[in-house]
Amino acid sequence: MNATTADLSERYLPPQPRYLPSGLRITNWDSACPWLKELAERPLADADALRRWLLDRSELDSLVSAESARRMVATACNTADADAEAAYLGYETEVMPRIKQACDGLDQRFLAHPQRQLLDEFWQVYDRDTELSVRLFREENLPLEAEEEKLAVAYGRTMGAMTVQFRGEERTLPAMAKYLESRDRGVREEVWRLCTQRRLQDATRLDSLFDQLYELRQRVAANAGFDNYRLFKHQEYGRFDYSADDCLALHAQIEKHVLPLARRMDEARRRQLELDPLRPWDLGVDPAGADLFEPFQDSAGQLRLGRELLGKVDTEFGQDLEWMAARGLLDLETRADKRPGGFLETFEDERVPFIFANSGTTHADVETLVHEGGHAVHALLARDLEPDSYRHSPIEFAEVASKGMEFMALEHLPSAYPEKEARRTRLRALEDCVHGFTWIATVDAFQHQIYSAGDTSAEQRAECWTRLRQRFGGTTDWSGLERERASEWHRQLHVFEVPFYYVEYALAELGALQLWLAYRREPAAAVAAYRRGLSLGGSRPLPQLFAAAGLRFDPTGELLAELVPELESEWLSLGGEGTE
Repeated sequence: MNATTADLSERYLPPQPRYLPSGLRITNWDSACPWLKELAERPLADADALRRWLLDRSELDSLVSAESARRMVATACNTADADAEAAYLGYETEVMPRIKQACDGLDQRFLAHPQRQLLDEFWQVYDRDTELSVRLFREENLPLEAEEEKLAVAYGRTMGAMTVQFRGEERTLPAMAKYLESRDRGVREEVWRLCTQRRLQDATRLDSLFDQLYELRQRVAANAGFDNYRLFKHQEYGRFDYSADDCLALHAQIEKHVLPLARRMDEARRRQLELDPLRPWDLGVDPAGADLFEPFQDSAGQLRLGRELLGKVDTEFGQDLEWMAARGLLDLETRADKRPGGFLETFEDERVPFIFANSGTTHADVETLVHEGGHAVHALLARDLEPDSYRHSPIEFAEVASKGMEFMALEHLPSAYPEKEARRTRLRALEDCVHGFTWIATVDAFQHQIYSAGDTSAEQRAECWTRLRQRFGGTTDWSGLERERASEWHRQLHVFEVPFYYVEYALAELGALQLWLAYRREPAAAVAAYRRGLSLGGSRPLPQLFAAAGLRFDPTGELLAELVPELESEWLSLGGEGTE
């Protein structure tokens, strides 16, 4: 399609309410209660009435979700805004527990309805997910979950407040990332130590936060009848199509097939840099000795590159990003008191995506925008689905949308960057993919081990992390940096904010690599399949979503034996061993 931005603004108009008054916001319990009561008491004579009831409930759920999302985004954009934090936490700790309790009653009403089995196959996933929700719901967990959210916000506030003084200026840690690409090894070491020491200043506080989170999470699991939080969370995420033990098998496959290539890449880097050994501050610099590459200087430049790369994959994808910018649905630049990382949130009242980032000026920041752009495309392709839960796919496939977009965009870097910069950036992307697998295995295995161990202390967590970094790590020398290495996990926000949400990146990477190979063979067919899979949202079981996109779902990583040689071949063709 060659729609203009004006055409897209018409296409993405907010949905018209069928059930609720126009302009309604669910800002407190009193605004939600009448509608929850009506849904609880409405007569449901037959399957058609039940179906209409489900769609009306979806409309209410969308408003609740939107209110929560907007308040969360406000805290992420400014972690120092006490009013925004109070508004968000007030909603999550006072309003949401009451809504969740009422929604459990609605779930039970649906499951008990005699006409439920007469609904067509389209409702299969909704039915399955509702059964799971009722099975896991415990009223006594509501205050624990609210307290957990407070602690997660405290983590974001702590990380967002981290700045350093460098060259006479106060700078955020994301803004320092570009100096790790400096050709001057002294600058790299100075910056690495400066940022790492800043994180260590809050290490005791972060360990204390995690102690509290750990205790709360184990109580939540016990209340729901599970021996540990690991097993509970696997169920809560709705992982119907693979087991917790499959994750351990995936770790082993990464160790077997990916780790050797990661170490070969490290050795090639060491040789090219003529260093012995590599140190942690040597991993960002270009091994061929090229100068620091900053492809943009501000958010307008970042947007221009993101729009260009998405548009090369599909014209409409680039226009979608441009439309989001025009609608004020992007917050990209780094600043003090902004939460680290990047994410996409959907405002379900309008069914529009919002992209949050904390960007410097490197290609990694372009990559972040392309990644979140993939999530945005997913949200827009699935925006017309009902009920609201169908507009969100399982995380394992949602990350195919983003990681797959990254890989497809990778093929178009030569048109966006100078030739040498495109080559080195593509080369680095492949190396990041390989090292990404090993990092994911480390983070996921860490969570599996600490949540299976019963009680765990800060010292035991440090030992566990160090042991896993040795198992999955490369050849970098950490001598004299043992404390720094043992606390690395503090910067992985998922461990604090969304526990066990990480293995999905590896499962999605397996899908994204398949998509990349298909795109290199037949771009139009691959994009058509990508669109087909994304347009299904979460309305099908996970293996069917992968299949719709022309991909195989592989929870134990068997495909790595085929995919890793393809990766290595491309890496070598780009000069990975130091030859042009």
